[in-house]
Amino acid sequence: MDAKTEPVSARKRSYREDSEFHQAHEHQSVSAVLRAVVEEAKGDTISVREIIEALGDRAFGFVLILFSLPNSIPAVPPGVAGVFGTPVLIFGIQMLLGHKRPWLPQFFMRRELSLEKFRKFIDVAEPKLQWLERFCKPRLTQLFGVVGDRAVGLFAILVALCVLIPFPGTNIPPSAALVIISIAVIEEDGYLLILGSLIGLAGMAYTATVLGASYHLILAAIHNMPGWLGF
Repeated sequence: MDAKTEPVSARKRSYREDSEFHQAHEHQSVSAVLRAVVEEAKGDTISVREIIEALGDRAFGFVLILFSLPNSIPAVPPGVAGVFGTPVLIFGIQMLLGHKRPWLPQFFMRRELSLEKFRKFIDVAEPKLQWLERFCKPRLTQLFGVVGDRAVGLFAILVALCVLIPFPGTNIPPSAALVIISIAVIEEDGYLLILGSLIGLAGMAYTATVLGASYHLILAAIHNMPGWLGF
């Protein structure tokens, strides 16, 4: 029975429970899990569902990295912030509500990627992930309980709002901080979580300062407009 003919209840159940793949690779690093996803995949394509199920309860950290990384790069093309900021907002709300897995519509979960292209992506990303993983280890793991996960969800929501505000530079510091925090969630590294949170708070303070300054400039312009127009 293939994925198309499999009962809906079975497909939902497999998404919410740990798959056999996840159970076999549960204690491996993210880079190792992604490599195993590629090596153990059957056929020429791999679905979004397979990738998320393989990462198990670490999938939130992974998808937050994927959607935050583009907004942490300077001089991205116009419109990119909105495209990648909206999913971060959706995933942040899910984390805040206590979801254990990222939820995506079924049509998106069924989307398939070329296995060869995904392998090339892993070939490029794997050395960078391994470099980060050498410095990460479980520390202050009490920060990653239910309350900690919901706090990260709230932080993701705030970052998404900063990203969606159309002001120059307001998206880079919070997005970079969310990438760091997501890595910390995946590796359960409390020190890295604290570092990312401090960077994120600084980025949000910068966004608030820009918004405040813009607000006062707009009010001043409205107040002085009659004089400028000679009234």
